[in-house]
Amino acid sequence: MSMSTPATQQGTLVISLDFELMWGMFDKVTHEEYGTHLDGVWEAIPLLLRTFRDRDIHATWATVGLLMHEGVENLFQSVTLVKDKPHFEQPSYSAYFHLHKETVEKFPQRYLASELVRAIVDTPYQELASHTFAHFYCKEAMADTENAKRSWEADIQAQTKVSSIFQREMRSIVFPRNQWTSDALVALQEHGYKVYRGTESHLLYRPRKDSEQHLGLRGLRLLDAYLNLSGHHTYDFAQFPQTEKLINVPASRFLRPYSRRLAWLEPLKLARITSAMTHAAKHGEVFHLWWHPHNFGVHQKENIAQLTHLLDHFAQLEKQYGMTSRTMYELSTHARAQIDATT
Repeated sequence: MSMSTPATQQGTLVISLDFELMWGMFDKVTHEEYGTHLDGVWEAIPLLLRTFRDRDIHATWATVGLLMHEGVENLFQSVTLVKDKPHFEQPSYSAYFHLHKETVEKFPQRYLASELVRAIVDTPYQELASHTFAHFYCKEAMADTENAKRSWEADIQAQTKVSSIFQREMRSIVFPRNQWTSDALVALQEHGYKVYRGTESHLLYRPRKDSEQHLGLRGLRLLDAYLNLSGHHTYDFAQFPQTEKLINVPASRFLRPYSRRLAWLEPLKLARITSAMTHAAKHGEVFHLWWHPHNFGVHQKENIAQLTHLLDHFAQLEKQYGMTSRTMYELSTHARAQIDATT
């Protein structure tokens, strides 16, 4: 990474959000355990969009395609057209395994959110990106290799179709559970994708199967949110990894939601993030912050206050160092121009 700021290069803040509702939680929690968080998304997203609009913040919304449908009938009609569904060795990893009409009809606001997607695309500087059609886990074992390839291709095609309703062409992707493979990246390139969000450049954050996410790793990542164990994770444009011609814009920090139980540590969490943002601004690098809208589903006042604190800090860095706000796709086009200029 560069140690000084080139005169022509400014630091950049990238924000990406993994918008998934229950489609991202079906194998982790029940409605009884997490329903309040999911219901709170309907208040959290308008608050986030208002905050971004008022501050001209560019953000990428990586959205599960299943939630983009308007109405239960449209959802199930679309699902019927997906001929090659994934057959995981662990069936519970598939969204289709959990897809029951009576459940969606009982909790439609936890599965369907076309109105929120429309609000996103109608807000300036917001990018609609992919979080796959059916929250697809690329690294989990499947019945056979051919099923893996066909089902991934079918997922991309289904996502393209549903996003066209909003007249948006997806160019960025965030992989569920940060799981990707070289085959997945090749297929995305063939469908016009340009950029994906990789993980932080540290062993703690290496992409892993769900079974490899042991308690020790989770504990260390939690500690790293408050104390700098693994570094700032800021990135020079010219050093972005490129895989199969897709640009990897790695994550820098997950914005953990406010915790009443850990309230005494919250100032450390914010200081950890603002310190990394300042480093990026001073050195002409990228800081990539991400979270889920459902993380703001409860304790909304506290979570929005923390985000406001971070965006106030960004405004200072913008004024002092010229730091900019970009979506993942905007940054990828800028980074590619920088890379091409040096080759």
